[in-house]
Amino acid sequence: MARSAVVQALASSLLLRDLPEEALLRAAAAARRRTYRRGQVIFSQGDDGNTLFVLESGRVKVEVDAESGQRAVVAVLGPGDCFGELALIDGEPRSASVEALEPVETLVLARSDFMGIIGTNTQAMECLLLTLTHRVRHITQLLADLTFLDLEGRLAKKLLELAEEYGRDVEGAIEIELPLTQEDLAAMIGATRTSVNRLLGWYEDHGAIRRRGRRIVVTDRERLRRRLLERLD
Repeated sequence: MARSAVVQALASSLLLRDLPEEALLRAAAAARRRTYRRGQVIFSQGDDGNTLFVLESGRVKVEVDAESGQRAVVAVLGPGDCFGELALIDGEPRSASVEALEPVETLVLARSDFMGIIGTNTQAMECLLLTLTHRVRHITQLLADLTFLDLEGRLAKKLLELAEEYGRDVEGAIEIELPLTQEDLAAMIGATRTSVNRLLGWYEDHGAIRRRGRRIVVTDRERLRRRLLERLD
């Protein structure tokens, strides 16, 4: 991969975009390119954490497993996002698993290279703090949804969020361009696959969505919003 393309990819990442040119060149020289196929686990919860991943293309899901055997999908990340930074900072094992939702290309920085860059650049440290703050706010919102919304409200909100972030217009509707399984949706909202399937069927019968294989098409956002507001009352 040409050095200029690596520099451009790193400069497009949320974590490293404010690095001065000299630091970007150092990072590009140290970065290694890795690709993953759809469904491949990039790393697992509990693994040693000694690398930072910068997503160049494709999307991944971030999962946390409980001792009970249940799992939660806490984030979906795409181009420009980074993952693996927590274990780099505290030296602890990976706090989550990451799996490719589609073919993925990444740039990988070793812990020693990453910490060397962070330690000498105030801008990079500020970006790291902002990234960690965003993670905390996101987890806080997930906990609030689990506390204040029932299952139907959580699913309606999640479908609206996915349509907003990953949707594309299809004949007046919005197709969510993520190949999510019902198990993935269930893990996103703290539910079972059976309950999610039942609710999706209800939404489909009432014209709010339609299903196209593993894709969901939101056909009536207003109906989903009304259901969400009803669950907040």
